[in-house]
Amino acid sequence: MSYLALNLITASRLLLCPSIWFWCWWNRPKRMVLWMTLAFAYFLVTDHFDGQWARAYGLTSELGYWLDHVGDFLFYGIMAVTIMKGPREPEVRRRSKAGATPPTPLSPDQPPPS
Repeated sequence: MSYLALNLITASRLLLCPSIWFWCWWNRPKRMVLWMTLAFAYFLVTDHFDGQWARAYGLTSELGYWLDHVGDFLFYGIMAVTIMKGPREPEVRRRSKAGATPPTPLSPDQPPPS
């Protein structure tokens, strides 16, 4: 294991995190939660193992420290924004048949039709 390998693992979080988030945000995939869960698992695993390997082999560096903290801040910040803003799924639209008007929703005072 070398400084370069560990820093590349750490830097991959900086590159993949915004890419996956922007892809999910603009393309609105149907399985956005799955994509973000896979990204979350990747970031947790790489964060755990690159830190363990760096300490085990004595390969800690100022650059690795900086990359790790910026990667964590960026990833967790983007996850929080994604959770707050939602997946941007398109609304379900009612289609009218042959020019018919769509049914109107019931008001709270109206009893349901029988």
